[in-house]
Amino acid sequence: MRIKFQSRIVTVISTAIILTSCAASKDTDMKDKYNSKIMQRVIDAWIDIDAQPEEVWEVLVDFKSWESWNSFIPMIEGNLQVGERIRIKVVPPDMKPMIFEPEVYEVIPCKKIVWGGSFLKIIYRGDHAILLELTPDGKTRFRQIERFRGPMVLFMGSMIKKTEVGYHQMSRAFKEWVEKKLGNNIHKYFL
Repeated sequence: MRIKFQSRIVTVISTAIILTSCAASKDTDMKDKYNSKIMQRVIDAWIDIDAQPEEVWEVLVDFKSWESWNSFIPMIEGNLQVGERIRIKVVPPDMKPMIFEPEVYEVIPCKKIVWGGSFLKIIYRGDHAILLELTPDGKTRFRQIERFRGPMVLFMGSMIKKTEVGYHQMSRAFKEWVEKKLGNNIHKYFL
């Protein structure tokens, strides 16, 4: 019985490794390049902010202010430089806080930040992109895309759902923070 169980585990892990072997690449354009939809989940949360991307960027990269408005990711430490590791604290709803040290994969000022990390390269990989997109009506779409890939994703359903709730809460809080902050600056000019 024990040998049969161990054999099944080896078969499942081997299959998962084969199906997710391409997950080890640092694909920063966030395109889906692999076949296994079973072992990946994507969160795509966005909100439109009444401000220009340059204004939103200034507030976004003020990491010291995150604890004032962001209950989901209240801490980011480190340099926002490609190849560097940053330290983030994530507090998903109804879960204990977690500390991660992802690598910064891409930074395009006023447009994009991508960071991510992995566990044994192919067992689990997560990428987080923050995109600032100018909308046709002159606002900025603040968009977060999180990709979870690898065999561990099969066991992360509840955590991923809570993470999605956290990203939507973060987006709403960021919109309020930016618009309030920029609104206060506009009032200063007219007083």
